[in-house]
Amino acid sequence: MFCSRAAQASDTLKIARFFQSKEKGGVLVLPLLYATPDTRLAYGAVGFYYFRLGDDEDKNRLSYIKLLTDYTQNRQLDIWSSWNVFLKDEAWILRGEVRYRNFPDRFYGIGNRTLPNNPDLYSYDIISGRFTTLKRLREKIYAGLDYQIANMGNFRLESATILRTQNIIGNRGGINSGLGLIFLIDSRNNVVNPSKGVFLDVGLYAYGKTLGGDFSYQNLTINFARYHQIGKKDIIAYQTFANFNFGNPPFLMLAAAGDDSILRGYARNRFRDWNFQGIQVEYRRHLFWRLGVVIFAGIGDVFRKPSDVTWQTVKYSYGSGLRFMINRKEKLNLRLDYGFGRQHTGFYFSIAEAF
Repeated sequence: MFCSRAAQASDTLKIARFFQSKEKGGVLVLPLLYATPDTRLAYGAVGFYYFRLGDDEDKNRLSYIKLLTDYTQNRQLDIWSSWNVFLKDEAWILRGEVRYRNFPDRFYGIGNRTLPNNPDLYSYDIISGRFTTLKRLREKIYAGLDYQIANMGNFRLESATILRTQNIIGNRGGINSGLGLIFLIDSRNNVVNPSKGVFLDVGLYAYGKTLGGDFSYQNLTINFARYHQIGKKDIIAYQTFANFNFGNPPFLMLAAAGDDSILRGYARNRFRDWNFQGIQVEYRRHLFWRLGVVIFAGIGDVFRKPSDVTWQTVKYSYGSGLRFMINRKEKLNLRLDYGFGRQHTGFYFSIAEAF
């Protein structure tokens, strides 16, 4: 498909308007080049479209749709679209994602004491979707339904011993399908870069054959965050996140320690178990022009039962990052973070804050 010079000029003007922040909406497309413990070097592109439905900014916060595609040095392909949309006067919220992944990966076993040597090598294709509808009950308080489905297919065990000999649930793939009840309190003043307010998201899910799935289990997730602005340039944010499974979830859906949002520095799938709980705090400061800096620290671990967690196993994380504000009006940041953990490190590139 070929584009005319006029079309290219029009696209350039749209991006220019985005940076000038004079419109209710904008588009940004950026190349990606980053590295994480899961991927090694990765490259691709990310597109971000933001908009407001309604004329009153006090009644309608920023909505966005994000599209990302990348390919990694570990031969992993990821195509991912996610959205968070506030309908008029924020009477309803629509959230969700659709994703395709072709993902060679490593399996170290289950638990917080697994060894780093000789992991199982496997690969799979996964097509997944998540569709959430929330209705406002009172000011900033919502409830609704969340449907999740994932088709995990084309499983290939390249050098697998743990997955085969221990008969790990889900080692041949399958369909994971579940429905959840969501309760949400969201008083954040900005969903992509909050400086004040509270966020509480509680989800209770049931997965099983009734919804067309191959795995029967229940899941409870709790995500709580609070934000404090100190003066004009400083923000303190803290978060606690918990993920609990009951029953027999497939190993790909077990709780994991570490990713680009919490316990930065650990590969997401290095440690897995039925449950995870962690906390983190972040200090954010605007420096000058469009530049800012953050310092973060966190602690958490995976476990089957609480007694599994000891001072010898608990995972800690700390690090810092740079921010470049690509839209001043909406306070939308480009994020570069480097995290350190217990014998682990990771570099992360993304749009919007970690939490």
